[in-house]
Amino acid sequence: MRTNSPGKVSLAGAYAFGYGALGMAQLEGDDQPWFHDIDPLDALFLGTAWPQKFRDEFEFANARDAWLRILRGTVHWKGIESFVREVVTASEEYDLPVDEGELMLKLTGRLEALGLDQRKLPANCLPGSALVGTRPIEGPPPDQVLPEPPADANERIARFWEGTQIDLPHDGTPLDSLRHGVYLLTQIGLRLDDDPMALLPALYLALVAKDGEEISDAGKRAVAWAYALPPGSSLIPITDVLLLGPAHGLSTNEMLGRLFSLPNLGEPVSSADRRWTSSPGCALIDLAFERGFSQVITRNGKVVRIDDTAVASFNAQLRRFEEKFGRPPGPDDPVFFDPDAETPQLPSLRSIETHSVELLETIGLSAAWIFAYRETKGLLPRLDGTFLTERDASEWNAAIASYMEQADAEFPDFEDNMEILRTNFLAREVMTAVQDPEHGRELVAILDGGSGRELLGSFLDRMAPSLEELVEEDPSLLDSAAEFARAWGGATLQNRVSVIAGAPSELDRKDTAAVLAVAAAFFARQTAPESD
Repeated sequence: MRTNSPGKVSLAGAYAFGYGALGMAQLEGDDQPWFHDIDPLDALFLGTAWPQKFRDEFEFANARDAWLRILRGTVHWKGIESFVREVVTASEEYDLPVDEGELMLKLTGRLEALGLDQRKLPANCLPGSALVGTRPIEGPPPDQVLPEPPADANERIARFWEGTQIDLPHDGTPLDSLRHGVYLLTQIGLRLDDDPMALLPALYLALVAKDGEEISDAGKRAVAWAYALPPGSSLIPITDVLLLGPAHGLSTNEMLGRLFSLPNLGEPVSSADRRWTSSPGCALIDLAFERGFSQVITRNGKVVRIDDTAVASFNAQLRRFEEKFGRPPGPDDPVFFDPDAETPQLPSLRSIETHSVELLETIGLSAAWIFAYRETKGLLPRLDGTFLTERDASEWNAAIASYMEQADAEFPDFEDNMEILRTNFLAREVMTAVQDPEHGRELVAILDGGSGRELLGSFLDRMAPSLEELVEEDPSLLDSAAEFARAWGGATLQNRVSVIAGAPSELDRKDTAAVLAVAAAFFARQTAPESD
């Protein structure tokens, strides 16, 4: 500690300072409620900022993320990666949650062996100087010039207010999300036409807020979320108007008018911009997944890594539930439900197994894999070919070996079977998008930069030659594709499909989001009922 004075600290020393600061706050009765949610990476950051204090958990978390972005471009980032790897490794070794106090104490004796006490952080890499005046802390510059409204602003504002009287889900764009958020607030008696400060919370409620959040917290959380948007986000110009408009003396309608001059107002919001990160405990999990860990255990439970494609698939299932039962699933409701039951309930285990085995046989999975699926009570490799745990992998391999011994057959080709699984899963994703526009929007966002784009993009690349032939035989397929594109990505994606119409022979070299729309048009025709 003596060699790690404030302003000249190593990562190991910063962790010691942060852990000590938490202990001192508890002893002195000065600890904040959110201190109890801090994990080791939060403690390390707290130590780099020590003795600085933060106004609340939102400022703390936004500062943490901004500081981590700064370190990514320096030689110190490898130390952060080593630290995260050690935290998760120790959690697995001791069978303790990453944010458990006992684990945090044990870590203090493990960091020197990693060499994290050797390199000191220069002053310009410490929060006290590196984050001064940055957007995650201060927000947009107060003297920033806001855009001027377009000529037809008044007509568009009038249409906007008419739309807020209708209870319709939003389409994922900032404009329609704002409309839906305003509708939600008016249902609890708020008048937003004369309250410009309520527009940002309305946008937050529609795009980010989870079920059960207190409406009274939406104002503070909305500001924290807007400050935390990653650099380059298409939402920043929109949230800047909502953040600065009241301070500039603008009325609600004047702020709306300025929003209508922004080109991204009608484009879908990316999944990254809809995430909440302004709390302790968020960054460590993300970095652990980035380092290849498949799960992280916290005091709140097990967090499992899934890519954006799997998230989109789960969201589609949530919408199926709401369509079936007229409400979102409650805490005790099964998300995957028996479609024939009148109330939410799990299908029987026997029916699940029977249906699943029939599906695996239909898609052509090898007999050995089907045997292993039944023997392990439902295990299958994930789409990347791995299992969630080593125990699952061992159980699966033992089942395959057992089948091979009984059948006296050669081992099935792993990649051939994985390709069957991936193709079937991704084809079903496209078919879901045909029926569920929100799912289509999520898939477009994945292809334009989300996790899982490699698998989905590869699938569409393989489909492209066949789609080329179909388009050449029937160019009207592109008309249907353009309609899907408009529903999923607005005029921009619709135009990208229109480009293909001029050169269908180059379909395989066009962007995959446009190819997705063509694939959806094909699947829609395949599944459409035949006319008499």
